[in-house]
Amino acid sequence: MQEDFEAVIDPSDQEGPKAGTAGAPGQSEDASPEAREAAEWKDKYIRLLADFDNNRKRTARDLEEARKFANESLLKAFLPVLDNLDRALQHVESRDMEQNAEYKALVEGIRLTHKQFLELLEKNHVTRVPAAGVPFDPEIHEAVGYTESDSIPEGVVADVYQEGYRIHNRLVRPSMVTVSKGKSA
Repeated sequence: MQEDFEAVIDPSDQEGPKAGTAGAPGQSEDASPEAREAAEWKDKYIRLLADFDNNRKRTARDLEEARKFANESLLKAFLPVLDNLDRALQHVESRDMEQNAEYKALVEGIRLTHKQFLELLEKNHVTRVPAAGVPFDPEIHEAVGYTESDSIPEGVVADVYQEGYRIHNRLVRPSMVTVSKGKSA
């Protein structure tokens, strides 16, 4: 990993060496050994300050990154629960709920729990990866199969088996999809 280092510039160095003082090592022959040694120590000091400042900035960046993604492992543990809520809602939508009032209340409870779960994810900067009907992207989709379709163009996601999620634009889980091969021959 290549890191960018920023230099700390001493304002007194920008004007150049002053008359009667030593500048950088190896400047003029008439500088005393003490002046050359002082210039070397000054150079080491400036480099140490730059290293310290870079380390401070890198540490602050790393702490911010760790704070943003601290909940990623917890999110991965909860995603199967959300998947099961999605499956339950897909299953009950195919049923006639008007026949049984208790069944209708249970389904409404599942819907409210699902909605609350999605709101909690949104509040914590978790978003779904777009999948159905979009062009296949191997960066965010995991193809588990291909299907022939007269209505869906080639290379477009036909079915979604498992939703994918991101946290702060970092992919947590790719979408598991089937991709259209286009019209059958």
